[in-house]
Amino acid sequence: MESLAGKRILFVITKSNWGGAQSYVFTLAQHCHAQGADVAVALGGTGRPGSETGMLAARLAESGIRTLSIPSLVRDVSFFREWRVLKELRELIREERPDVLHLNSSKVGSIGAVAGRLEKLARIVFTAHGWPHREPRNAFMKAFIWISSWATVLLSHAVIAVSEKDYATTPSLFSKKKVHLVHNGIREFPLKSREEARSFLAPSLPDLAKYKEWIFMPAELTRNKGIDIAMRAFAGVRTNVDSAALVIAGEGEEHGALARLIDSYGMQKRAFLLGFVPDVHLYLAAADIFLMASRKEGLPLALLEAGYAGLPVIATKVGGIPEVIQHEKNGLLIEPDDVDGLADALTRLLLNPEEAQKYGKELKCSVREKFSEEEMLKKTLALY
Repeated sequence: MESLAGKRILFVITKSNWGGAQSYVFTLAQHCHAQGADVAVALGGTGRPGSETGMLAARLAESGIRTLSIPSLVRDVSFFREWRVLKELRELIREERPDVLHLNSSKVGSIGAVAGRLEKLARIVFTAHGWPHREPRNAFMKAFIWISSWATVLLSHAVIAVSEKDYATTPSLFSKKKVHLVHNGIREFPLKSREEARSFLAPSLPDLAKYKEWIFMPAELTRNKGIDIAMRAFAGVRTNVDSAALVIAGEGEEHGALARLIDSYGMQKRAFLLGFVPDVHLYLAAADIFLMASRKEGLPLALLEAGYAGLPVIATKVGGIPEVIQHEKNGLLIEPDDVDGLADALTRLLLNPEEAQKYGKELKCSVREKFSEEEMLKKTLALY
């Protein structure tokens, strides 16, 4: 691997809250910094224009890595705002003069690739954490987003797909040689005991503490995560298994809607919104089943963490999830938005704990064998 000493690397990501893409950027930035590179991370806030920066910025600062705030950079698209983002990014690039510009998220990928080309950068790398044209949208929007993603690929010097699904669906007309498959990976981490984890997660929730089985969902509260589907499915499960609770750790724009959904199903004492939990992966031993009901994913780090912890997993057949979960071998797969199918899968594992434990053990072995952070770093840095 080429030495990074003295190399200037600028990472850019749209949102600075904490999620899979942010964890990915943090891992890469931290590693490059430790290898002697001059690293900076440009990022937006946690929601609306002008919002404060989030957990990613705080953790980067703790690690001695410079952060550069772009207040106008948000996930939602606004034509006039994007011109401002482009202007701010070009100014940052002129000041930083990076040897490598590494873009993350579709929104900043397209704008950042344009900015990088206009400033004549030698190396622009883009990581696709799930292509947005695969999300449920009307035909016109899918076509527009596909063209935008294609432009990002054309303008980048290298594109990283984190799953085989992303690799196969990359808009790569005339540009296939630029696209590289690099699976996400994780490193070893310490797990709290089950007792410690449950005590930490539910110190003031006696209604949660009394449940024997926890169905656990650590996720940002957005529509793409399918938490509404999980709640509807759980409403059908609770009549069959009274000893189980649905536990959701995360924050996001759907918090209010999900709280109302809990009320509408009368699940106030059965389904729990814990809010954002820092380093939630350390507390996975609190769970009996790990649930990922997503409508869209790349190759989620949270899923790999669940596998590393040996949890039984129920997940949807989206993105790179089927590359990790093999149905009825190391977990259960369902179709996205399938409320009845998810309810059946939850009931099945809750009523058959031996089957669930078998899946958890199989998944633990495969994740630890196939998805290492060391391999991810090696393949990624080779593109710099």
